[in-house]
Amino acid sequence: MMARKQNPEQLVGEVIAESPTVKSRSFGTCRFAILGRVAADPTLRYTAGGKAVLDLTLATTAAGVATFHTVVCWERAAETVAQYAGKGRELYVEGRLGSRVREVEGHRIKQVDLVVENFQLLGRPLATSGDTGEEPAVEGAA
Repeated sequence: MMARKQNPEQLVGEVIAESPTVKSRSFGTCRFAILGRVAADPTLRYTAGGKAVLDLTLATTAAGVATFHTVVCWERAAETVAQYAGKGRELYVEGRLGSRVREVEGHRIKQVDLVVENFQLLGRPLATSGDTGEEPAVEGAA
């Protein structure tokens, strides 16, 4: 195979697209992991297509400063987290960063979403009236 002469003005994406040996290539991953407490009782909703979705706010504290992170769970993970993770519950989540463009008041805004792929419920839930004190061990993946 003969070496290809490089054109310094050609974009990297164009070079990869022209390469006959490369079918697909990932240039990196954007991942996150958060250990925090649920800041408010989550509300489960469903898309028009019937998929469960849950937007959840987790609170973390570092050096005495509270930070709030909004994460999104989909399908079975959304239903499980909505059922067992009430306000104050400690929760570990990990996943990927996703981005989308949306219109707000005529302006295009790029939004980065923290999409949960795996989670672990930690600690005990806050006591409620009628609570039996028992809770199933729940570990999930999106």
